[in-house]
Amino acid sequence: MEQQSIVSYKKSSDGVALEPQAEATLFDFRWFFQLPPALKGMGVSIAVCNTVVISFGLYSLLNAVPSNPDLDRLEQARAEYDVGNFKNAIALAKSIPQESASYQDSKTSLKRWRREWHTAAAQYQAAEQALKEKRWRDVLEEARKMDRMLYWRRKVESLVEQAKPELEAEAQQLLNQAYAKAQEKDFTGALNLLNQIPPETTTAAKVQPKLAEYEEKQRIKAEYFLQQAYNQAAKRDFKSALNYLSQISPGTSAYDTAQIKMAEYSHKQHFKEEVERTVQLVRRESEESSAPFSTEPFISTEMNEKTSELNPGNQLQEVTP
Repeated sequence: MEQQSIVSYKKSSDGVALEPQAEATLFDFRWFFQLPPALKGMGVSIAVCNTVVISFGLYSLLNAVPSNPDLDRLEQARAEYDVGNFKNAIALAKSIPQESASYQDSKTSLKRWRREWHTAAAQYQAAEQALKEKRWRDVLEEARKMDRMLYWRRKVESLVEQAKPELEAEAQQLLNQAYAKAQEKDFTGALNLLNQIPPETTTAAKVQPKLAEYEEKQRIKAEYFLQQAYNQAAKRDFKSALNYLSQISPGTSAYDTAQIKMAEYSHKQHFKEEVERTVQLVRRESEESSAPFSTEPFISTEMNEKTSELNPGNQLQEVTP
């Protein structure tokens, strides 16, 4: 066998070799191809024999592992359950004896399978009943609940396919009603209708831009009502202020403030009514006595003292709905 040595030199910056840097030895394997055919065949045969021996050893090792018939039976039961053969799955799992190492797993699986199966069966029946009663959205609602059980999910998909044409028509009708509510500036009503459109329908693609638009308009309207309530409270007209506050929709940024102000203005309205009743009693007593007694100073002083605390709150900036 030939051997070839290669010596490399470290060079200076001007390119002149200064000293040997390392020596590498390369073996020329061309000698193998020059061997007689008989020797080449022996080498190949040895490699093949080694491969066969290793494979045989692995096969023997794998087959040396003792089988567990109870575990095999539990796996078969799970396969039967997945394809919908509920009775077979239960029978197989129940056949595992108590002394088996797989008994506890089979007991746990039996409990879970019975619970899941009966729940899914009830959901399927509810979807089937909704289809008969033409409650198309309820069909979808029941179908969404079957996210784990492949067998029942496939069964309910057939019900969904039957309901889809009707769902599309209903979704378009809801969209048209939402447009009508928005024209009337009833953005809360429009949003309620849009949120009823199932996302599985093609109409749902038109809903997202409108949801953002109507939510913004609902927010502006709520702030407008809050501003008007502040304005009315500043004039001690708490009834009108409460009327505006009651029109502010939940979910808007002004809603929480409106709830606080409603409690405050309700208390102040009650306080104001008590003051007015006191003034009326004083007037009535004065009229009955026929005395030339003027109640105006009393009324003025009483009203000023008792209503001086009726601060309507901070003013918002003017909002155009």
